[in-house]
Amino acid sequence: MTLPQNIFKAVVNTSTLPPHHTTNCYVIEDDRGALLIDPIFEPGNPLDVCMKENHIRSIQYAAVTHPHPDHHGGINELLKTYGGHLLFHDGICGSGPFGVNDPGRARRFSGGEKIALSGCTLHVLNTPGHSPAHLCFYIPEEGLLFSGDTILGYGTSIISPPEGDMADYMQTLETLAALDIRTICPAHGPVIDQRAPERIRWYMAHRRTRETLILDALKEGLSQIASITRRIYTEEDFKMHGRDLLPRAERTVLAHLQKLEKEKRVIQEIKDDGPHYFLA
Repeated sequence: MTLPQNIFKAVVNTSTLPPHHTTNCYVIEDDRGALLIDPIFEPGNPLDVCMKENHIRSIQYAAVTHPHPDHHGGINELLKTYGGHLLFHDGICGSGPFGVNDPGRARRFSGGEKIALSGCTLHVLNTPGHSPAHLCFYIPEEGLLFSGDTILGYGTSIISPPEGDMADYMQTLETLAALDIRTICPAHGPVIDQRAPERIRWYMAHRRTRETLILDALKEGLSQIASITRRIYTEEDFKMHGRDLLPRAERTVLAHLQKLEKEKRVIQEIKDDGPHYFLA
């Protein structure tokens, strides 16, 4: 793993989805105060230790990529200890989310904002798909992307309706593919510091392949989510994501079917045993 010398990664145990069991909290050291991404804080935990070891005494922002609970924690205590403001997506409801008692400490971002850091600029990107309120953070000078759950260090991201939207996700991947990205810092799994553009293109190709397999299953006469999922997911998928993959796989198949419905390539019919899907 190769990161710029002012960027640190603290790995915190969380209740996240297999095959991952931890969340990466990133610390960008800066003269104005550090910027943290997906902070999970409590005194003595890996993030606190990382900050103390690197003599970080204040923060500018504690940035949360999206509201899933494995991406934030103890932020009120963090801000009380180190100062700074919470940075989060404008689509998240509430005046003081993530346990922040003082609404004046909360900053809503919608994408397109830029944060000046020592020697570089952090670009805030609106990246819906995994969650409608998802942000990524990009440093063009370093070609470095903090991807949250949009791209993972290992495996693929779940897109689970109604929160997840496959059409939005594919558009987000297209947006990222157009950037000069050389390093990807995901919220789960190892940093991707080799062939980062290829990883983004692989994610896009993987989703297109899934979509093709779903259309093939519909052509074969399968019409329900459960049967389509069992048809297209392989033993390799279960080895990568765990034996309990099936319910999550069904959510992703549903996301693909909803995208195909929007494109008028598939129609849904509600029958006594639930929804059935057919080629339009």
